[in-house]
Amino acid sequence: MKRLIPFILLLVAAPAAQADVFTKVCLADGNTPLELADPCIPFVYRPIMVGTRLTIIISSDTGGNYWGGGLYISDPYRDYGVLIGKDYNETTTDWEGSHLEAAGPGATVLDQESSFMSGFELATDVKDTIPGDWFVIDYNATNVGDCNVWLYDYEFSFDEPNYVMAFTHVPTRDFDNDGIVDFSDFAVLGSNWQRTDCLEPDNCSGTDLDADGYVGISDLRQFAEYWLEKTR
Repeated sequence: MKRLIPFILLLVAAPAAQADVFTKVCLADGNTPLELADPCIPFVYRPIMVGTRLTIIISSDTGGNYWGGGLYISDPYRDYGVLIGKDYNETTTDWEGSHLEAAGPGATVLDQESSFMSGFELATDVKDTIPGDWFVIDYNATNVGDCNVWLYDYEFSFDEPNYVMAFTHVPTRDFDNDGIVDFSDFAVLGSNWQRTDCLEPDNCSGTDLDADGYVGISDLRQFAEYWLEKTR
């Protein structure tokens, strides 16, 4: 099956499919929405730090019918982000924690892996679905760069995504990897202040955020942009 990412990120689903199935992208708490980079451009989100975990929720405003689809990352984007299911059952090979009550008792979330893409096949119960949140999949930003996540609605197409969620990853400001950018990370920045010997891959403990070899005002500004932001 050939899957192609559109050059321009546009919603390509038929009107009925758009109304029935949609996604919400939240921070790791599952409640706080991740802002768009531009409110006028859908599905293109503001930059997040490497190490940030998001929650992608697939929901519907209708119920009572079977629905099948998928959530995928293709090459070369698999180098930058990963989709993660919840509560895997080795006996049924189903990610049981990733399908929610509204999807019905017969819902499934199954791994799908190939040479060019990875992700999950999503299916609701044949009839016992209700409006609400159907599926939840975690997303983790693993490397600096861009990553596209495709949502497929098989009622619309098996070959073209319903739409594409676009994420941009920047270097982490959570230098001590405790899940939040705070004074302990500021202390790491301060301990490297005005160093001129920053080289990859360490980049002065990651504090040379603009990778110019020097820890200075530019790095402080970039650090402050994510002050008190949580990564998980």
